[in-house]
Amino acid sequence: MAKMYGKGKTAIESEELQKRRWQIELEFVQCLSNPNYLNFLAQRGFFKDQSFINYLKYLQYWKEPDYAKYLMYPMCLYFLDLLQYEHFRREIVNSQCCKFIDDQAILQWQHYTRKRIKLIENVTAAQQQQQQLQQQQQQTNGVEASPGGESAAPTPNVNGTASTTDGQQTSSALQPVQAQPGNPQQQQINGLATGTNIKIELN
Repeated sequence: MAKMYGKGKTAIESEELQKRRWQIELEFVQCLSNPNYLNFLAQRGFFKDQSFINYLKYLQYWKEPDYAKYLMYPMCLYFLDLLQYEHFRREIVNSQCCKFIDDQAILQWQHYTRKRIKLIENVTAAQQQQQQLQQQQQQTNGVEASPGGESAAPTPNVNGTASTTDGQQTSSALQPVQAQPGNPQQQQINGLATGTNIKIELN
């Protein structure tokens, strides 16, 4: 337990007495989570005793994380805060007020898990939707940032030229085949190729 025996310890208290007092204060502060117990204390005039009111102020050290981690019923800290106000100490003596608070506390305990799960599901769905939007935006930015200066592959034209998407044309004239000397058939083919070039230039 690491010698955590409350904040009101004195030098004359032994370690065993400090530990016992810490256990008593731990049990008492958790009893404050029961509205019926608060009504019991109010009807017997404890909330009119200034010494008891000072004791309630002293118990606020349980709100510190080093002490609050030992509480099994953390709602007691909420009622401990309410008991610091005089009008709450005065109204809790009313049985109808006590019953209303008790009913609200029970409803909170009954629906806490379901509300908690619903909140977690809503947060998870929102995070997934945000991730999807970010992915779509990144894909859109990637398409827009693709290089636009690349020209498409040239397509052959009817007139024997190759045209591109930019309207530029590149010549695709047939190159004459070099004839070997002494081969009449090869010379005839070169002559036909040269005639084709002339027709293309005239067109």
